[in-house]
This record gives sequence, C-alpha cells and structure tokens, in this order.
Amino acid sequence: MIYFTYEDIDKLINEDMPLFDLTKELMDIKSPGKITFFTRKEAMVTANNLVEKLCERLNLKVTFKEKDGSFLKAGSKLFEAEGGEVLILWKVAQNIYEYALSVSTYTNEMVKIAKAINPHIEILTTRKIIPFTKKIALNAVMDGGGFPHRVTTTETILVFDNYINLYGGWEKFYKEFDNLKHKAIEKKWIVECENLDKAKKLIDLKVDVIQLDKVDVETTKKIVDLAHKNGIKVISAGGINKENVALYAKTGVDSIVTTAPYFAKGADVKVVIQSFE
Repeated sequence: MIYFTYEDIDKLINEDMPLFDLTKELMDIKSPGKITFFTRKEAMVTANNLVEKLCERLNLKVTFKEKDGSFLKAGSKLFEAEGGEVLILWKVAQNIYEYALSVSTYTNEMVKIAKAINPHIEILTTRKIIPFTKKIALNAVMDGGGFPHRVTTTETILVFDNYINLYGGWEKFYKEFDNLKHKAIEKKWIVECENLDKAKKLIDLKVDVIQLDKVDVETTKKIVDLAHKNGIKVISAGGINKENVALYAKTGVDSIVTTAPYFAKGADVKVVIQSFE
C-alpha cells in the first residue's frame, strides 16, 4: 500500500477548493450530510485508503468502505462517510476513484489473462506515468494485482541505448561490463535489447536480465529459450496491452512491462449525498 502524506491530501483538496465553495455559501448550507460512492461498472477496488485519509483531514466519519484489492460487481457500494464537509470530499474523491479504478481494473484484467497461461509471470508497469498521478496510479496497479517495474531511476539498473550513446558505445560496454558489475554487486543488471543478435551477445556477457523492447512474439520465444538455458531472466516491454498480452505470456517471458493501465478508459462512479439531520 502506498503511503500518502498530509501534504498529498492538502494538495488534492486545494486543487478543487482553494478558498471556499461559492455555491454552498450562497445557499447558506450548514447541515451535515452522508455521502455514498457506487461503481456503475465492475471494478477492482482501490484508493479507499486515500479517500479514508481525505475523510480524516476533513473530519468526516467513515461508515462503510470496501477492502482495497477486492472485486466489485456493477452497482455496488464502494465507500460511505458522513459529516459537515461532504461537499468538499465529493469531486476530489470521485476524480480519484474514476482514474484509479480504471487503472486497477485494467491491470487486473491483464494479470488474469497472463497468469491463466503462466502462473509465475508478473505484470509490471513503467514509470511513464501521467504527471502528478504517480502515487495514485501505483497504488491502483498493486491493488489490481500488478507491481511497479521501476518507480524511480535510483533503485534499479536499466541500461538503454541512450546510456550507451553517452558511455561510448556497445563495444566499450561489452568490454568493461565485468568491472561495471563489480561496482554494484548487490544489484541486478538489466539491459534493453531489440533483436536476437544483441540478445545472444548479452547472454554471452551474462547480464542478469534482458529487457526486450518491441520485439515480435516469434523472436521473443527464441530469446527466452536461449536466455533461460543460461539462467537469465527475460522481460517483454513495448506496446503490450490486454489485446496481445496472452501472446507474450505464451513465450515464457518472466514478466511483462506495460504502460497501458495508466491510460485505460475511466471508471464510472456515482455519488449520492443526502442530509441526515
């Protein structure tokens, strides 16, 4: 579960209501209310930990919440709270839900398809996240049964062509790889590859993981077979989504990296507010 700070919470509130609610003030609304969120579509529950923290900040009492990571049928109640500031919670929470539920549900659909073919495969998501949505998106991915591939550039080593271009070329990298590996012996070296010939060189080099970028299914299968014989893991990335994830899962890759869940069609969340005085 992603940790959300009070700074995160205040930013979310301030985006929607930086000063006051003009409509509420003109109508002189003072009575407390009950707010209930329903999902109009099937969905994997996510973001309830965040919405609960919003309620805490707004002095709202949570009276019902589904467990994050659980599956809901269309029309099911998702979350309920009551108190004096339900109007502030309304759109802030609805916006969070409609984005987060789309991510968690899409992720879960990919996970189910892939694991039905290979129970040990993992669905991972990239760091090409819509700006300022990272915590919400990653939380949704995990609630959907996936996991982040790479949250920042700090925790993993991943060599792309752009690094090689500035380093001095592939030949220099091949020659100096053993020395490079000794600089971070507790880390795995993941190297991106786009064809069979380069994959063979990386296998001979004994990198830890080969990440294939936009490699066709047939070539992927050949690389997986060669890599696994040498104890090297293989990741497939680039253009993989719900429609083609099964094809890549069948190749035997160890994990699939995708951006697709971040851009899934938005969920549909209904909000009902009632006075309880």
